[in-house]
Amino acid sequence: MNWKTAGKFAVSLGLLSYLLSKLDVKAIYEVFTEVNIVLLSFSLPFIILMYLIKAKKWQTLLNCIDIRIPILRSLEIILMGTFYGALTPGRTGEVSRAFYLDSEKSRSIPTVIMDRIVDVICLMILSVLAIALFFKDRNLIYLMTFVMSLSIVGIVVITNEKAVSVFFKMFFQNKEHKENYIKTMREITKNKKVLFTVFSLTLGYYLLNLIVYWIVIKSLSPALNNILTFSLPIIVVLGNFPISISGFGIREFVSVTIFSLLDENSAYGFSCPVILYLLTSLSPALFGFLLTLRKRP
Repeated sequence: MNWKTAGKFAVSLGLLSYLLSKLDVKAIYEVFTEVNIVLLSFSLPFIILMYLIKAKKWQTLLNCIDIRIPILRSLEIILMGTFYGALTPGRTGEVSRAFYLDSEKSRSIPTVIMDRIVDVICLMILSVLAIALFFKDRNLIYLMTFVMSLSIVGIVVITNEKAVSVFFKMFFQNKEHKENYIKTMREITKNKKVLFTVFSLTLGYYLLNLIVYWIVIKSLSPALNNILTFSLPIIVVLGNFPISISGFGIREFVSVTIFSLLDENSAYGFSCPVILYLLTSLSPALFGFLLTLRKRP
């Protein structure tokens, strides 16, 4: 374990320890034991559809640069990428998807990066709407503004040709790789039809995610405020900020804060994102892990 990973692990452990010291651990335990499993199972078809949409979205980006793979192959690689993403801050491990394709990596990696960029943009839009309509908390606004500003800077850096040239000059000697990367980014960003399709699919993905989160909330307690459902984009954006392991600690801290804003039990605020993570990230990641055992890059 290097010092960066150790630092992120410390952040996760510190935040979780802080939360558990402030919350009623017995109440959290009771929330988990009383979850309505039957109702929770209704989320499974939506989760399957979510991953099919993710597969279609990436397939659309690959088609844009003339890399053709079947939708089921795209789904298979998405699941393997989910496994590697679960092990890394900010899901950066999803770049591993490119290594399961028989194509030049400097051509395929930009499709994964653009996939994540569209994800972030869609989430930021949904987060702004959620805060403006439902969660007008000063501290939450400040934190979201900070994270969004850093995200925008990151997007500009990895899509700007001059910045990319400097990066490749510092870390890579192969000029062809830089040219391939820039050419691929240019092909994708200039194809407005593809960008619109990918954004629409991403929006559909997160709308399904909202449905899943609503089911999770109601499976814990039917009396919980329905408005809590719309906190999901905020939780995901802040949870993906790469300062902890797989978002642990940050995700739960943000959720508890939002639940408190609506005067809901903090034990539910802690439990909801954990169950959602188990359903929509960890379970597919474990399935992706099984696929990696027989599919080497």
